[in-house]
Amino acid sequence: MAKKIVTNLRIDEIDWLQVKTTAAELGMSANEYINYLIRDLSTKLELTFPEKVPTLKLSEISKKVKPKPMGELSEIDKIIYEE
Repeated sequence: MAKKIVTNLRIDEIDWLQVKTTAAELGMSANEYINYLIRDLSTKLELTFPEKVPTLKLSEISKKVKPKPMGELSEIDKIIYEE
């Protein structure tokens, strides 16, 4: 069993009331709800990309990649492609 830490949490009253209300709606204590949020949030962060990472579309990626010449065909490729 993990060691329990007792702390004084400093939070705005309106935020605390929101935590207590949401916890009560879920049938939890505020402490259970906060622990649930911490475990749930950390799991999501481990399994997902951070929101700040931009996702690129294929058309955007192709603009960023510069084409490189492939060079001369090998003798086998010349036979295959009849050049």
